[in-house]
Amino acid sequence: MLARFLQELHILAGPDALHKRYLVAVSGGADSTVAASMFHEAGVPFAMAHCNFHLRGDDSDRDMRFVQDLAANWNVTAFICEFDTIKIRKDSGKSVEMVARELRYKWFSKLLGDFDYLVTAHHATDAAETQLLNLTRGTGLKGLCGIPPVNGKIIRPMLPFTAEEIRQYAEDHHIAYVEDYTNHDENISRNRIRHSVIPQLEAINPQFLHTNIRTRQILQRQYAYYQKHIEAAIAKISSEQNGQTLIDRSLLEACEDRELILYEILNRYGFSSDVSEKLSESFQLQPGKQFLSDTHILLIDRAFLILKPKMDEEPESIEIRSLEGLQQYFHIEEFEYQQDIVFDKNPDLLYIPKEKLTFPLTIRSWQHGDFFYPLGGRGRQKLSDYFTDHKIDRFTKERIRLLSINDQIAWIIGHRSDERFKLTPQTKTYYRLRPLAIGH
Repeated sequence: MLARFLQELHILAGPDALHKRYLVAVSGGADSTVAASMFHEAGVPFAMAHCNFHLRGDDSDRDMRFVQDLAANWNVTAFICEFDTIKIRKDSGKSVEMVARELRYKWFSKLLGDFDYLVTAHHATDAAETQLLNLTRGTGLKGLCGIPPVNGKIIRPMLPFTAEEIRQYAEDHHIAYVEDYTNHDENISRNRIRHSVIPQLEAINPQFLHTNIRTRQILQRQYAYYQKHIEAAIAKISSEQNGQTLIDRSLLEACEDRELILYEILNRYGFSSDVSEKLSESFQLQPGKQFLSDTHILLIDRAFLILKPKMDEEPESIEIRSLEGLQQYFHIEEFEYQQDIVFDKNPDLLYIPKEKLTFPLTIRSWQHGDFFYPLGGRGRQKLSDYFTDHKIDRFTKERIRLLSINDQIAWIIGHRSDERFKLTPQTKTYYRLRPLAIGH
């Protein structure tokens, strides 16, 4: 088994695998303890990482002490992190399992800077359980692939082995480990699959787990081929701009299977298949309609479907009381007015008479009812009408900031200035402003 493990390690980590730096996630159970023992027995340098989630009373502390003692006996480094998981989970709205997973991998990512790979001890039985669990909940090709052997800097060299093989190896080599009693609780779906469903499948095919390894390998190759073509299709119809993903509606409509492509785009932002199905069936949705996932907002616009991350809080209004304060947000230059000067029409520039730049002034978001007098226009116009006329989508409107002086809008920053603040032949000195840190 050690020879097979090292062979798998070379496949996952490359021909110089024995000279890489490994961080092995060790819970103290049979799987992770055997994985760590493989590195120890082979003389491959490694360190261990253990999380104590304090979810099983004294048993959690027992597991932590076991890992600490194991590291001391082998003279290897053990990183230990303790979490008050129940308290952290309280206001999250997530399951304990999800919170624990997020805490674990966030901590692992911090440690990984000093290592080439994180090794987790997922094995063939785990992969089969994941595959079956995904199948019962509803899944696509990716879910049927089970647990991938490589995911960035995470590798899983134990995937070729079943749980039974690992425990037999531990027994034959007198490797001690700790038992987690919750693994036998069949109220947990994964445990029910492990203890009740898989034995039934093995009654039909005694080699089910080994057959499943080959099946997953085929599915993973098929999924990789599928992904290559999906990514090419996505690249044709979508683009990234200012932290947003834009999906061209006309190009999407021309796709042979637009629902599938839309699903693949939206799924990575946390949207369910119901959203892509609705958009595909009712594609002429009114502009302005929104869909929400846990992390993103999807806006239906005239020409695009626009995806953007959710903002934690609304942008605040900023009051500025001096020219020095204004220089934190704008590059400001002062000039003498000349009759024959030609001004740059760049919307990122504001030209304003010096005497009209009075303090305090405000940088703020726009509000319904706001109006201004567009420079060169024919009078007063509501900002909402200006945005409609210029086809400015809802997400862009949310990012737009106004420069307000004496409760009058002097500039829609990055878009249009106000007639009331323009330069005139009577102007002697003026400022030119360019945004530094203002979103627009």
